[in-house]
Amino acid sequence: MMSKVSRKFNTLLILSVALSVFFSSMTVTVYLLFRAEKDTHEKNLIHLQGLAENIRAFLDHGVTLNYQLSINPEIKDSILEAEEDWDTRRENYSRNYNTDTAVQDLFGTPLLSMLQQQYDFVELFFVQDKQGFQTARSFGALGQRTDRWWFKKMAVNQDYRSFLSHSYYSLTGGKPVASIFHPIMDEGQFIGIMGMDINFDKLQEIVESYMVLEDIYAIVTDMEGVVIAHPDSQYSSEIYNLKDMTRSVLKDQDSSLNVGGYRDLEVSDINWPEEMREAVLRGISGEKGFYENVIFPEGAQNVYFAPIALSGTVNMNSNYVVFLVHDRSPILRTRNTIFIYILIFILSIILILYYIFKGRFNQNIIAPLEVLIDSMKDLDFEHFEEIDLITDDEFSLLSSSYNRLRRKLADANNELKNKVDFLKESEGGYKAFADIGLALSTEKNVDKLMELILDEARKLTRADGGTLYLYNEEDDCLEFSILHNETMGSRLGGTSGNPVTLPPVPLSKEDGTPNKSNASSHAAITGEIINIHDVYKAENFDFSGTQTYDRLNNYHSKSMLVIPMKNMSGLLIGVIQLINARERDTPRVQPFSEFSETLIVSLASQAAVALTNVELNKDLEELFHAFMRSIATAVDEKSAFTGGHITRVVILTMLIAEGMNRDDSTAFAGKTFNQEEMEELKMAAWMHDIGKVTTPESVMDKKTKLEGMQDRIELIESRYRMICGSIKTADDNCDHEQMKEEMEFLRQCNLSGEFLSDDKLERLKTISKKTYVAEGQEYPYITENELYNLSIRKGNLTPEERKQIEHHAAMTRNILAELKFPGHLSMVGDYASMHHEKLDGSGYPEGLKGEDIPLQARIISVADIFEALTAKDRPYRQPMKLSKALSIMDFMIKDGHIDADVFTSFKSSGAMKRYADEELNPEQVDLELPDSAE
Repeated sequence: MMSKVSRKFNTLLILSVALSVFFSSMTVTVYLLFRAEKDTHEKNLIHLQGLAENIRAFLDHGVTLNYQLSINPEIKDSILEAEEDWDTRRENYSRNYNTDTAVQDLFGTPLLSMLQQQYDFVELFFVQDKQGFQTARSFGALGQRTDRWWFKKMAVNQDYRSFLSHSYYSLTGGKPVASIFHPIMDEGQFIGIMGMDINFDKLQEIVESYMVLEDIYAIVTDMEGVVIAHPDSQYSSEIYNLKDMTRSVLKDQDSSLNVGGYRDLEVSDINWPEEMREAVLRGISGEKGFYENVIFPEGAQNVYFAPIALSGTVNMNSNYVVFLVHDRSPILRTRNTIFIYILIFILSIILILYYIFKGRFNQNIIAPLEVLIDSMKDLDFEHFEEIDLITDDEFSLLSSSYNRLRRKLADANNELKNKVDFLKESEGGYKAFADIGLALSTEKNVDKLMELILDEARKLTRADGGTLYLYNEEDDCLEFSILHNETMGSRLGGTSGNPVTLPPVPLSKEDGTPNKSNASSHAAITGEIINIHDVYKAENFDFSGTQTYDRLNNYHSKSMLVIPMKNMSGLLIGVIQLINARERDTPRVQPFSEFSETLIVSLASQAAVALTNVELNKDLEELFHAFMRSIATAVDEKSAFTGGHITRVVILTMLIAEGMNRDDSTAFAGKTFNQEEMEELKMAAWMHDIGKVTTPESVMDKKTKLEGMQDRIELIESRYRMICGSIKTADDNCDHEQMKEEMEFLRQCNLSGEFLSDDKLERLKTISKKTYVAEGQEYPYITENELYNLSIRKGNLTPEERKQIEHHAAMTRNILAELKFPGHLSMVGDYASMHHEKLDGSGYPEGLKGEDIPLQARIISVADIFEALTAKDRPYRQPMKLSKALSIMDFMIKDGHIDADVFTSFKSSGAMKRYADEELNPEQVDLELPDSAE
């Protein structure tokens, strides 16, 4: 008796083989035949369209070329300047050109001859006047064409429209041609015709070059249905009209034109399929289409046709027609091939089905046994999966018994493995914790530090997401600082550049009572650790916000761990909140373990200490900077005339450096100052004039040559008044006007802006030799010290005073050398003390040259000079115009005093404009500055 399995197998085998053979044979046969016919049809349509576009391009090229010639001045001149006497015109033309030869040099009008050689699709170019007498040709002698049909159409009938002619027998060539005609107009008046005969042989070459299949050929007809291209040259050498189904040949090769302007023809009927005549008529009218099984003498053919729209005003709505004739015999061969393949396919299907159902037996009987055997061989309890044999025979009972046994063994194995994993996880956690502690102690950037804390907390617990809150003591709330979620691919806050926009969590309600409704606020207030297995089932806290977040972001929060961060003094720093702890190596969410809780408590303590230390360091650094700024302010306030100078130099220095960082158009493209370098440069700018604490105020504030405790020009003025009063001069004579003029001269010499010439210096010496007598004793008009000060050539400082001023740079270096700056500020003293060095080596205090002067010092130098020139708060002079300041600094660049590249970047980066807008008076800005690097 057959078993259930055997009966199932035989029934399925018989039904499946019979149905499969029937449906597969029918379906495949119909589909393949339909697909083959459709593919062939689509390819032929594409081929036809491409050929039509090529032929139209060929015709349009000829029309365009002929039109360009019709408006060419040289062509017009050939008519306008032609001899009126026809015989004279012909003789002169034949004398100038070799009209008896074929196409070669000097065989016709040069322009037309050149184009004849260049465009091989042109049979002939010719120009004739409105009386029908030619004035130019591409080759051959001039002729009279008053009897041509096309001349009558355009000139006699005054139809001045361009057109492409139908095919006709040429009088000169004796074979069918088509011509393109354009009227030649001069000042709106018709003066002649520009004509071009088309070479049908060239058209046939274009058609043949496009034919790539042996069983397809093309035919082209003109707008009258005349064949102008055919693989058999007989059809294009005579006039075959498929619209009329006639063949026209010349009666006599030497015959002249008839009254209509055409040559006499003999006409006979041709025996072509009627479908071809219909196709021609439809194509000429602008239709495209397809005829199947058209019977030609050589057999059945498929005929595709498409119109070719013509250019020219007369030819509007006229069409040439292109045909593709496809031999049907390859299609029939394809059908036979398909039937053979179908037969092979059916036999293959039978064999395949046999083996399929043979495999079915293996699947029902052999495969379940192999599954059981393989499962017993592979006792992998870590990834245990039950055997699922859904059958209605004995295999189902066998698999159930085996699964129960295997499950008990897997449970025992997993319990043992969990204990081993816990020991490994503990060891790895403590090691990772030590590494985290080291990283926390070295990171100084607060944003990076907070990201590090949250990242490491998530790694230790395998949390999918997390939030780090910072406590805002002033507003008594927890502010979102960092928010990460791996599943959603989001990182907000910190260094991500994406701020957290969620509102803070208040720690107090409006009535002043503690806000313990949120898990985060509860942990912050009570200091308790909160470990929730499923937030959707928790009853002690309000998780409506979490649930709303999940709904909006298609997320599901489940397990949660919340740990407060407190520093060594027990003060709240913030809160770490982690969500969705995942199992090892799987995305399944599990509760946070007690061990994870222990690790994060320790991490929170370390994090609180690290954050506290960073804030303390930040406060100390800010205190140091404030101290340095206060010193700089004190130096600024020492002089009544330079208050705010250092502050503005700092602003300028930072603007220049920031502009260089973003300016890719200068010599510093690619040079970028990092945050520490910017801080170092800023500190150097604050300290650049600290050495002036040792410079006497009388020298710093000196605004005239004689100024000391007071301006001694006043003493000289009093002296002059006494001389012209009661005191007598040595020559006992006082010229008041001369004395007044002399006093004014001394006042001018006292001004710092006056350059002292040799003549003025000599006059000063002469005045110093003059004396007056008072109380019986002789005194000089001006003392030696007054002469010494007034004799200063440029500026208002004596050499000794200038050395005192210049000494401040060395004092800056010496003072700052006593300060132990941190490592990243170690060059502050050098940069600050070198701002008076010049590229040519003429600066101080070291006389450094070129690249020996650090870039930072060169930046401060430009800032210092620009501020001094443009300062608007100097009481002893008017604020300088920006154009004048830039002119002075351009001269300083030429003299090798300041860095041209730094100055160029200062202008082009937009830094100068920003400073001018914020710090200068509007009337000082007398030129336009760029907003940014261009």
